[in-house]
Amino acid sequence: MKDQALALYHGRAIEVWEHFCRLHHDLYELTCDEYQALLSGEIEQLEDLIARKQVIVESVSNWETQRSELIQEMNANAALSVTIKSASDLINVLKPVEAKLAIAALQNLNDLLIDVISRIQMQNKRNQLFLSRAMQSLNELKDGFSGKKHFTTYGANGMTRSASR
Repeated sequence: MKDQALALYHGRAIEVWEHFCRLHHDLYELTCDEYQALLSGEIEQLEDLIARKQVIVESVSNWETQRSELIQEMNANAALSVTIKSASDLINVLKPVEAKLAIAALQNLNDLLIDVISRIQMQNKRNQLFLSRAMQSLNELKDGFSGKKHFTTYGANGMTRSASR
């Protein structure tokens, strides 16, 4: 009974992780497209990409709710006698089922998900860096039009200091 219950929970967990991987991959693709739109200055396309990203984030939230419900259901199952507090606990509880399979699908999906999320984070940093540089350039241009001159000097500690006059 316990093995059958774990196998059913394992199937549901794989479904959740597959959706997480697909949605996060789509999010990564949109984040890369967002960077291209930033580089080319296509503001209308950027607005569309941000709206599409929001839809994906909402879908991820829905699947996160399903994962939480799966964990609650497993915790409530008296036959399992487990307490799962996190996704890693869920994966650890399902490891006996994975060991019987030819491919550790859940563990592989989780590794893939972690990789995609780290790529999204790196791309978001690139996007943020681009936006920060663009804002700095715009502020310098704005100061130039208003007659303020922008100077950069070096202090005694070797660090640069900016001054506007």
